[in-house]
Formats: sequence, structure tokens, C-alpha cells
Amino acid sequence: NNNNSNNLTATQSPSRHCHLHLIVVIILACCTRWLYGLPDGRATCRSVPGLTKDQVELCYKASDVTAAALEGLDMAIRECQIQFQWHRWNCSSLSTKSRNPHASNLLKKGYRESAFAFAISAAGVAHSVARACSQGRLMSCGCDPTINRKTLNKNLRQSLDKEKKQFLQYLETNQILTPEEEKTYERSKIASRWKWGGCSHNMDFGVEYSKLFLDCREKAGDIQSKINLHNNHAGRMAVSNNMEFRCKCHGMSGSCQLKTCWKSAPDFHIVGKVLKHQFRKAILVDQSNLGNGEPIVVLKRSRNKKSNGGNSAGSSTDMAGADASATLTGSGSQSDLDAEQGARQPKADKNAARMARKLETSLFYYQRSPNFCERDLSADIQGTIGRKCNRNSTTSDSCASLCCGRGHSQVKERRAERCRCKFQWCCSVECDECHVEEWISVCN
Repeated sequence: NNNNSNNLTATQSPSRHCHLHLIVVIILACCTRWLYGLPDGRATCRSVPGLTKDQVELCYKASDVTAAALEGLDMAIRECQIQFQWHRWNCSSLSTKSRNPHASNLLKKGYRESAFAFAISAAGVAHSVARACSQGRLMSCGCDPTINRKTLNKNLRQSLDKEKKQFLQYLETNQILTPEEEKTYERSKIASRWKWGGCSHNMDFGVEYSKLFLDCREKAGDIQSKINLHNNHAGRMAVSNNMEFRCKCHGMSGSCQLKTCWKSAPDFHIVGKVLKHQFRKAILVDQSNLGNGEPIVVLKRSRNKKSNGGNSAGSSTDMAGADASATLTGSGSQSDLDAEQGARQPKADKNAARMARKLETSLFYYQRSPNFCERDLSADIQGTIGRKCNRNSTTSDSCASLCCGRGHSQVKERRAERCRCKFQWCCSVECDECHVEEWISVCN
């Protein structure tokens, strides 16, 4: 009996060790995830209501990338609030607990404010994912793969060797260079002074994931979906078209004998400014062909008195910019038109290409915006009651503009500020907390 019990214990011992080992591995994995801030896939996906089925599936497949995308949406909302803080619409409806601005009813409308919201959301996702790739936070991507590290190191060595040989040759000959020869030598040094290096932000991956994560929401095929897709694309273009060129110096005592350079996504505040400029110049889209064919972009009618007013094509162009000039030429014989066509063709092609590029980065909307003065919860419009305003201003932050003629009241505001800050060796800054009272203007 003792032998049987010993054998049974011996056979159960390895299985117990396996179970204990598995439990330890699970605990270590959880601790590692907690320590390094790695996102729990299903928890991340469940924390954001309002995602479509395709978005949830994509989130389960790439939870770490989706977490970076959600950070981009948060960044986009903050930047939106900065850009519109003194406007009647101040993006407050997009700041939801769900971290999903697309859950707002305002984005179901066709206002130019909705166009800005779609564009800056797509830009935020692309920007955040591209930056996370370069920081090594994601398993799906890394630095920009277009730069070959082995080739990079080889080029750096060749550049250093070339400069070293030129310098030694100059010392050996000990000749005095003429001013022109010295300029040529300096130009040759500067030309080979910087090389690709560092870790360029992977903007291609960021743009592609932004497409996968956001464009999958637009499947209806109607004018609203097409315009939302266009505004998403315009937002991503605002990021990729403004990539920055950054460098780091190398050499003795920071002499910058050689610079390592890489491409970086722009500061997102720059993207916000670009999209705010596009917001002001947003283009109205005709919805008379709702659900039929491509939407029609409504451009300003030409002032040419000879233009044919009976043809509606004179004031419109399609989304692809096929009729980029959006005007008709004056009346005349067919032979005259054929004779002039060859001379005008290169210029017309350039104008058409320029108009197509302009349309690609423009924001589209198809509904006139309300005044955003009164509260309308069905459209996620908060109104301007209780908003702070500037009674001495005449611009958009003025009480006359923000309060919509309802008047304003003076209210005493009390807030805490850091004051009497002192530097403590070493190395911290200690401040007192001061309470400041001031009178502010608030809309009635």
C-alpha cells in the first residue's frame, strides 16, 4: 500500500508542478502588463461603446494599435477644443465618456463643423499610431521601413571616411586654398554632412490603420458616407503633407560634424491650424443627386458675362475635379475653339491638376450650420448659455457674438494658482498655492 501511495504521489507531482508553473506564468504576464502599461485587448475594446462590428474585430486583432488610435482620438478632441474655444461651437459635444467622438449626433449631420470633426479625428489616429510605431510600443510596426539600417550605417561610414581623407589630404599638401576652392570644399562637406538615421515616424502605417479603423464606418454609399470618407482623407493628408525634418548633431563637444536626420510627424497643433484654415474655406456640396452617382461640388459662378448661364455645369464640378475650372468659355465658332485648344491645353491641364489637389485637401459639407446659440440635445448642440466671453472684444470671443444678443452678466470667479515658486537644490521647484478672485463675463 505504501508503494502504491508513493507511486500515486510521484505521478501527481509533475501535474501539480505544471499547474503551479502555469499559474505563475499567468501572474507574471498580468504583472508585466500592469507594470509596462500594455493594454488588455478585450478590456480596451469593451471600454469604448459605439464601435462598429468591424472596428471591434479590428480591435481584438490589434488591441495595442487600437489603444494608440484611441489616444489619437483623445488628442484630436483636445486640439479641436483649443481651436474652437472662442467659437459658439467649441467641440464640447465631442468630449464624451466613451472616448468615441463618432458617437455624437453632431457627426450624423453634414455641417462644416462635422467635417472638421471627421478630419481631425482621422488625423489624430494617423498621427498617434505613426508616433507609437517609432517609439517601439506596438508589435505590428516599427520605424519607417523605407530606410535600410545596414545601408544607413554603410553610408555613414563612407561619409566619415570621405571627410577624413579630404581633411588629411588638406593637411599633407599644406596648401592655402583660394576663397573659391575653400567654398567648394565647405560645400562638399555640407553636402555629405547629414544622413538618414534615428527612427522616422511610420506615417504609412499610421495612415493605413486610420483608414482601416475609421473608414469602415462608412458603408452606406450615399452622399453623407462619401463626404465623410473624403474628410477623413483630408485629415490624414494634413498630417502626411506636413511631416517635419529633424536632425541630431554628432561630433566632439557637439560640433555637429555629422548630423543624423529623420522624418517626424508634425506637432499636432500645426495639424489643427491647417485643418482650421481648411474649415474656413470648406466647400459646399450639392445633395440634389442624393444617392445617385458622385456628389457635386458647388463652386462660385464665374463673373464672365459671356458664360452660358443655361448650363449648370458652369458652376459645378465633380469630386474628382474633372471640370476643375468650373466655368464655361465664351461663345464662339467651333473652328476658333479648336485652334485655341492646342495652345491652352498645357495651361488647362495644370489648372485642372492644381484644382484636383486643392479639392483633395479641402473639407466638404452639405448642410448649412445652425447658429449654435440655443441648446439642442438631439443634435448634441450645447448652446452658449453660461459660456465665458470677453466684453471688450469685437471678434468671435466677444460677448456680443457668443451670447447671441441675450446679454451677459458679471460673475466673481475664484481659482487657485501656483505662486511664489522657488528653485530648490537639487532639483525641484516648490510653489505656494494662491487664491485669485476676478470678475468675468458670462453669457445669459
